[in-house]
Amino acid sequence: MGTTVAIIGGGAAAAFVITELLEHGVGMPAELNWYSGTRGGTRGVAYGTPVDEHLLNVRATAMGLNSPEPTEFLEFARQHLPDARAGDFLPRRLYGDYLEARVSRALEGASFRGIRVSRLRTEIERVTADPEGGYRLTDTTGYPTRADVVVVATGALPSRPLPQARDELIDAGRYVLDPWQWLSGNTLSFERLRKVLIVGSGLSAVDLALSVTERWPQVRVTLLSRRGRLPAAHTGEAKAPTEGLEGLVDELRADPNLRRWARLVREHCDEADDWRTVVDSLRHTTPELWRLLDAGDRRRFLRHLRGIWDGGRHRMPPQVARRMVELIADRRIEVRAGRIASFHVGKNKRPILAYTTGPTHDAEAPKVESFDLVLQAVGLDTDTRATRHPLVRSLVDGGLAAPDTLGLGLVTDAQGRLSPREALWTLGALCRGRDWESTAIPEIRQQARRIAVQVFQHCAAQAETERTSRLVSRWASRSSEPVTYAQ
Repeated sequence: MGTTVAIIGGGAAAAFVITELLEHGVGMPAELNWYSGTRGGTRGVAYGTPVDEHLLNVRATAMGLNSPEPTEFLEFARQHLPDARAGDFLPRRLYGDYLEARVSRALEGASFRGIRVSRLRTEIERVTADPEGGYRLTDTTGYPTRADVVVVATGALPSRPLPQARDELIDAGRYVLDPWQWLSGNTLSFERLRKVLIVGSGLSAVDLALSVTERWPQVRVTLLSRRGRLPAAHTGEAKAPTEGLEGLVDELRADPNLRRWARLVREHCDEADDWRTVVDSLRHTTPELWRLLDAGDRRRFLRHLRGIWDGGRHRMPPQVARRMVELIADRRIEVRAGRIASFHVGKNKRPILAYTTGPTHDAEAPKVESFDLVLQAVGLDTDTRATRHPLVRSLVDGGLAAPDTLGLGLVTDAQGRLSPREALWTLGALCRGRDWESTAIPEIRQQARRIAVQVFQHCAAQAETERTSRLVSRWASRSSEPVTYAQ
């Protein structure tokens, strides 16, 4: 009997692992069970949008599923958009189509490669250790299965409301935690919207603002965040990374000190023709540099520099930036800096926001303003210490995984293993504590390749052990048979 491998997740991370195993694990002595969730797709949240105006923030040439052929997505896109270029920022919806097509192709070819695979459209709620070895998996119906190897590819955790959000606002549908699901549902009861507050000003908040202003032309949208800054914009044409940065990287490695790092990077950005090329040049070393920082500097980064880094690192496509400028000029969108003090319930259950502004925030009386609706778009939630996500909770409570101390996912080794002694891996957003940069396609692609290789090696080793055990058992049974002498 071969090894049973469980892949849990229905988004891009799971799609990468599945295609790596099915396309490169020829003859892998294992049975793959892919638990893709009740929605059954491979798009996940990021690529499930039906809106063409929601664009990728990585150029098309870098979005291929496999490392040797990173331009594969561009070739797929040209079947639908013949004029697509390598440096274009294409619709996320189109990338969802690409993921589904690639996974379907991998599933169809699995039998020719000697791999048994089943796609199970169910949600796994619990993974616990099996006393007899391996793991027990339980879905939402309570049905149990088992696996020898588990890869958790669930992506980011479900959003939790901000501490200031009142339950009665959420229950009344006036404070929305999952704006994308809300937009795809029945929103007819909100046809008379006039004022909408979006909490956040990152890429998700920008896409959300564009969707709201498109659907409700009469609406004025306010984006509120601590710094009140939109992400920077990509340049129209791709630029080569800045040359000669080896010295900078060596300096950063030599003295892992956040204050000094910030000064060095700022100096190089000031000297460069375009600061973006400096940031992009550091991308491939970011996980290594992050691991060099001690816990104190990591905490300081998250408190003081995270917003600045995210705004420069995760940038808006040029056409999105231009549209935001137009809407701000038309006073349909405004961006404010502020810190939420509280939400109150007003007339007709309308949210009333109290917030402070200015550098000290606490030194002034809160400003008060009423809105028709609040949409939360504060970025990915990866804090496994407080999540109610049943699968992650079962891993933590059962001792199979440990939360990152800064709330950046789960503790893993360099290969994504949750425990050195366990055949249990994860990738993507839940690895932010280890890598920091762990949510973009290029990083997930590399992680999926590393995990797939390890899973294949584990299955091969287990198969060899089983084969050896069978030979020994056969030898033992034959040695106990009575000896027959020739007459």
